[in-house]
Amino acid sequence: MRWFRRLYGSNPLHLLVTIACFAIAGYAANKLRAGDVKGILVWLAAAVIGHDLILFPLYAIADRSVMAVFRRRPPRLPAVPWINYLRVPVVFSAILLMIWWPLIFRLPTDFTAKTDLSLSPYLGRWLAVTGGLFLLSALAYAVRLAVSGGRRRSPSRGEPASSLMSAGRDYSGR
Repeated sequence: MRWFRRLYGSNPLHLLVTIACFAIAGYAANKLRAGDVKGILVWLAAAVIGHDLILFPLYAIADRSVMAVFRRRPPRLPAVPWINYLRVPVVFSAILLMIWWPLIFRLPTDFTAKTDLSLSPYLGRWLAVTGGLFLLSALAYAVRLAVSGGRRRSPSRGEPASSLMSAGRDYSGR
C-alpha cells in the first residue's frame, strides 16, 4: 500500500472516488448533449480556457487587490474576518450573471419567440438579487460582530501592526 501512496500521492479510495466523479460527470454530459461528443469536448475546452486561463487570474487579482488595500489600513480592524462576507455575494452574483447574461443584457436570442416573455425585467431582477445578497451578507456580518462583541485588537507595545495579520487567523477567513 505504501508503494501506491508514494506513486499516486494519496490512498486508493481517493483515486476510486475521483474515477467515480469523472464517470458520473461523463454520464451527465452524455445525457445532456445526447451523445454529441464533439460538443462536449468543445464545451470542456471552453470551460478550461475560460475559467482557468481567463477568469481565475482575474478574480484572483481582484481578491488580492482588495486584501492589499485593507492590509495597508490601520490595524484597528474588527476581530471577525470580513473578507468572506464580501466574497460570497460577489461569487453568487457573478454566477447568476454568467448563467443569465444574454437575458440580463437583452442580447438577441430566440428566447422571446419561444416563450413570448419580455427581456426587460432580467436586469432589474439580477440587480435586486445582487443587492439582496449583499444585504444578507452585511446582516450576517453585523450579527457575527454583535455576537463577538465587536472586539477590536490593536498591537501591543513593541508588536508591529503587520503581526496582527499572522496572529492566529488572518482577515481572509482562514
